[in-house]
Amino acid sequence: MSAPLFELFSREHPALVHVPLGLVVCLPIMVASAYRSRYPQTWRRMAFRVALLALAASVLTMASGFYWARMLSLIPAGSMLPRITGQGQALQRLLRMHELTAVCGFFLGLICLLLLRKSCHEPDKRGWTAACLAGTLAWAGAWGFVGKAGGTMVFGNAETNRAAAAAIEAKKNDAEADLPIRALDYASLEPAGPAPVRSKAHGNRLGRIWVTASGIDAFQADKPLPTGAYAVMSTVADGAGTPGPLYMREVKADGSQAFAFYWPRVPEADRKQTGGEDFVYWRSPNPALEACAKCHATAGPAGR
Repeated sequence: MSAPLFELFSREHPALVHVPLGLVVCLPIMVASAYRSRYPQTWRRMAFRVALLALAASVLTMASGFYWARMLSLIPAGSMLPRITGQGQALQRLLRMHELTAVCGFFLGLICLLLLRKSCHEPDKRGWTAACLAGTLAWAGAWGFVGKAGGTMVFGNAETNRAAAAAIEAKKNDAEADLPIRALDYASLEPAGPAPVRSKAHGNRLGRIWVTASGIDAFQADKPLPTGAYAVMSTVADGAGTPGPLYMREVKADGSQAFAFYWPRVPEADRKQTGGEDFVYWRSPNPALEACAKCHATAGPAGR
């Protein structure tokens, strides 16, 4: 599947989900009809085929939803579930519940399919039909809950609206919420060395470090940066001089460190490092920067 078609397939998840949901809702009615109809075996076979189609549609729908969440960066690369790092991530919590319930619904559907197959093979045992009815009702209930959670993610509720309002308010007070202004202005800082050097810790790229005037003396003396100081590493991606990512480390007012990683045009060959993204702007507390925090927490030049 080409990239545009794949993207279209993923973005149409809200529409695709109605196909298996509609089929699953019909299943209990079809199974119940086997009790009162003159042709119970016909209803059982029809229910089995509809369940098989619903299960196949469920797989496609779950795949589209998963990759759509990846495209929206709700699920990080290398993970199957959204990461929850704070209390304000109402959307991520709802998505995790949505995803886990969908998986449970899939396994319920698989059980229903096996029960319907058994019911078709042993039509004289009405107990199998009763088990099928209970199973299809449970499957419909699970998928109904999945649909409700999906609708809440799209249209919101009190919790998600509060979280969104808090995020907007925080963004208003954050001058670098959209662009790494200070990191881009690294040339106005003090160069820490006369020429770029190769850094194994930063992708083995050629890099040059720039430090604020308040921190350059401490940096060159191999001492920790003072409060309020920050350093930026500008890098070169290849021998042709293609600009690489910018790395930024700052010492906050409370003494903690904050990091940023900015790569406006990621070469296709390097996108495995960014989870497939062609544009990256990560800032603390983004989980992708945990390695930076661990490295700079150590003593020595790497942790300065």
